Amino acid sequence: MPIFSPLQLYKLIDLAKKERIAPIYLFIGPYEIINEKAKELYKVLLEKGCLLEKYDLREKEEKKAFLMRRGFQEGLFGVRTIFVVTGGEEIPKEKIEEILKPFREGVKLFSWFFLFEKIDEKNPLYEFAQSEGAIIPYSAKKREDLLESELILELKEYQLSMDKKVANLFLSLVGDDYAYFKKELEKLIFYSLEDKVITEEAVKEVIIPQGEKALYLLGDTLFNLGPVKALNLILNQLDAKKDPKEILAYLYNYFKKLFLLEEVLSDFPELKEEQSYTLFSKKWLEVKENPLKELPKALVEAHPYTIFLMKNHLKKITSLQPIIEFLFEAEWELKREFKPPQRVFSNLIFSIWYLIKAKEQEKGHREVTN
Repeated sequence: MPIFSPLQLYKLIDLAKKERIAPIYLFIGPYEIINEKAKELYKVLLEKGCLLEKYDLREKEEKKAFLMRRGFQEGLFGVRTIFVVTGGEEIPKEKIEEILKPFREGVKLFSWFFLFEKIDEKNPLYEFAQSEGAIIPYSAKKREDLLESELILELKEYQLSMDKKVANLFLSLVGDDYAYFKKELEKLIFYSLEDKVITEEAVKEVIIPQGEKALYLLGDTLFNLGPVKALNLILNQLDAKKDPKEILAYLYNYFKKLFLLEEVLSDFPELKEEQSYTLFSKKWLEVKENPLKELPKALVEAHPYTIFLMKNHLKKITSLQPIIEFLFEAEWELKREFKPPQRVFSNLIFSIWYLIKAKEQEKGHREVTN
């Protein structure tokens, strides 16, 4: 079996269902991801009655038990045994030889799943898996690429469609926490099964952004859908017992990001004017990797699609300084004057919205006079 990309994992699952089982499966990448992907494959074997032994060599006691384990051979009554080993970097060379010896002697009734973050291609396990087993690398340069591959697989399994813009919106909201990504994707899939299409409206309806991802959704709603819907988002969070000061902090951080982005874009006018997200994301990556230009951490950690949309939001407002003043005023009203949060946020959101409308009217006036 050759090297399989993450998108080809389903082929290995289909082969396993047909009793075409490799002696060694080598998963490479972030542990939180490859643990789940390996499980998708070996659960097929467990359903066929195979036995399971698991070792996490990152744990001292489990590593000790693994190294003391001897006699890797056929299971009782010819039942296949599955060995799952996380932390393959901890396996000493002599142990690798002990593992491979039965295969070289023709014993075939057990299989190994080795999970590595990284592995040297000269490692005997890698060489054996390349010729006799299967290698599944989840070691893409960017973490969002791994999640995008996973998203494509899940959509294919459930026969759902989702355009690129909506996919980027979803990925920007859930962040790079794999467990959270899986949980939110499952909700979204079941919400959209009947329609067979995942829409932007479905994403905004179903997905609950983690932490500061919520501020992106709030800011995007204000700029694109208007003050009423943005205020409704805030009121829903207040109804859910969200601390008003936390919501205000979300808004402050969002507009602080806009301020930082405005400064960065002033040095890269080609980024500022780029209207294609595909080209923008490539150029943004080049800027992030430029050793001569250190970007603020808040921007580096943001999904490129978030940055792309925030860039477009900057065009809708003349100056960010009045908004910072509005935020300080709202903070004073909440903390010092103890005004009702609903009234404070209503005044804040509509004050910002009037600035946006003023920019639109100014633009319209210039177009008419020209």
